[in-house]
Amino acid sequence: MTSRSKIIITSLLLVFLGGLSAADYYLSAGHGTVTRSGSGSTISSVPVGGVRKQSGPDVETIIAAEGFTTSSTSDLSFLAQIGGSDTEIEAQAILKDGDRAGSVTWIESPKVKTYFISLKEALLTAFSADMRDLKDETLQSPTGPVRNYLTFVDPSLSTERLVFVRVRERLYEFHIVLGKEEMMNTLIQAITTK
Repeated sequence: MTSRSKIIITSLLLVFLGGLSAADYYLSAGHGTVTRSGSGSTISSVPVGGVRKQSGPDVETIIAAEGFTTSSTSDLSFLAQIGGSDTEIEAQAILKDGDRAGSVTWIESPKVKTYFISLKEALLTAFSADMRDLKDETLQSPTGPVRNYLTFVDPSLSTERLVFVRVRERLYEFHIVLGKEEMMNTLIQAITTK
């Protein structure tokens, strides 16, 4: 199978998963209003007559506390493909001393476990023969939350290392510039253990 055909299959799977998410949204009760804000990197949904639940830390504050800066990004992400229209999707480029170190995209939903499983299934069929450094594990520390962690490098999917972390009701997608893994791993730890 060529790299081009793998990319096409991956794209089709992600479109299919996005369609499933959209169908789930329309078939479920309590439709919300969806608004797009900023440069298009944030989609927020607030249920009609309700307030959105906040279960995760303030990502941008943690990024700043760790000595990084952020900027808006329109990078493609896998999470944007699997998150339904009722799911908030946020994304930021992460910079260190003015240079891009990576990016973070996250969604918050009671369905993140399902999204994480769907993502893993889609990726399983999309991996190329050049995929390396695969880690798929559940991490538990005595003082922090349980985290599902998936990371790999696959040049047919991205020129950067991809890291997916599911913690509580958030699912994060990190892209890490190759060679900047050490500094980004420290940041990922800080974001996902709060």
